[in-house]
Amino acid sequence: MIQYVLLFIVCSVYAAGTSFRGAKEQHDEIEAYYRHEHRDWWQGSALFGSDATKERLAQNGITILSAYTTDMIGNPIGGKARGFAYAGSYGVSIDIKLTQAGLKGFEIFSSAVWRTGTSLSQRKIDNQFPVQQVFGSQTVKLNELYLMQTLLNGNLVFKLGRLDEGNDFLTSPLYWQFVNNGFDGNPISIFFNVPFVAYPNATWGAFLMFKPVRRLSAKFGAYNANSNIQKNKYHGVNFTFKSTNGVIWITEWCVLVNQEPEDHGMPGNYKAGYFYLTGDEPKFTGGKQHGDPCYYLLFDQMIYRREAMTLTPFISLVFAPPNRNLFPIFFNCGLVWKGPLPKRPNDSINLGYIYGKYSWDQAQVQSQSGIEPQNYETIFELNYWIQFNRWFYIAPDLQYVLHPKGRDTPNAFCIGAQIGINVY
Repeated sequence: MIQYVLLFIVCSVYAAGTSFRGAKEQHDEIEAYYRHEHRDWWQGSALFGSDATKERLAQNGITILSAYTTDMIGNPIGGKARGFAYAGSYGVSIDIKLTQAGLKGFEIFSSAVWRTGTSLSQRKIDNQFPVQQVFGSQTVKLNELYLMQTLLNGNLVFKLGRLDEGNDFLTSPLYWQFVNNGFDGNPISIFFNVPFVAYPNATWGAFLMFKPVRRLSAKFGAYNANSNIQKNKYHGVNFTFKSTNGVIWITEWCVLVNQEPEDHGMPGNYKAGYFYLTGDEPKFTGGKQHGDPCYYLLFDQMIYRREAMTLTPFISLVFAPPNRNLFPIFFNCGLVWKGPLPKRPNDSINLGYIYGKYSWDQAQVQSQSGIEPQNYETIFELNYWIQFNRWFYIAPDLQYVLHPKGRDTPNAFCIGAQIGINVY
């Protein structure tokens, strides 16, 4: 009991979050788990903590999670120099459902993170798309802090507060199976083009999701575009409403294939999205351009299923104007092979490819200035995700980086692993 009280105080002070992806979904799964199941330590939900205590909390709508993820990787071949780097991310989160207080469907969610370590991409390879997805904002930060209302049996959801855009747009659980940040957890070009935020950064925003008809979901969001609040010196508690570059308006529509209870086919998601930054963006050729639009398409479709084994390919395409965006064209794709071995239903083999095309407007300016123009960067990734139980996994990982930062830096071969532990 003392352990719970101390952890709850920490969660309240730091406004709690998890270091793994899909934090809110994880809370929902944990609550359902404790409402119906009770297992021993190895089969439990986390490394530490009394399942009996967490079960009582979940029955009252309270779930607390903490997790640690580390990416340890080296480049024995290529890059600017050979080397090794470690990056770690520890997070805590709390979700409180107020149904028993008479507020059905109303929740309070909050999260915080502590990140440490160094970047192999920055220090040794000198490439654009980080080979360690948990590197970024290496400090202690408050992440999300929002109110959420769910209505109409989950067909209408509204969130308001400090939000991660990347949790609700341009994402898929399939992306979380990769170590390179070009996949996990959003197509990374968006962050180089506009002040789009994702874990562990948040901004003031409002989010609405509804299902106008069955098998179709529509999302809308509006977010304060202020890149300054992401700086480490603020630790996520710069609550200013002031915007440095307007507002990001975003919408995403998804056709949900074979996801109704009566459906028997293989599931898929077909998404089309658009966002618009209202502020002024500097052009590569000089001057500024008002506004910045972007279009994207995200597809995933299971193509094979037999018992626990499934095969699901995915594709992501992002397009933006070349005169003011570093990556006017970005593309990634992959294949997630779940349950490759009969006795390992929760393991997966994950193969992915990334292509980012640098702006040709920027390349023209670089050439005229006598600088080697940037062309494109490409990355291949292959890993085997070993899920030992609900709270512990290891993913040995291989990556091959071609044309680092679009220049003549030697291609790099990387080898390492991602390790994740649900601590509480």
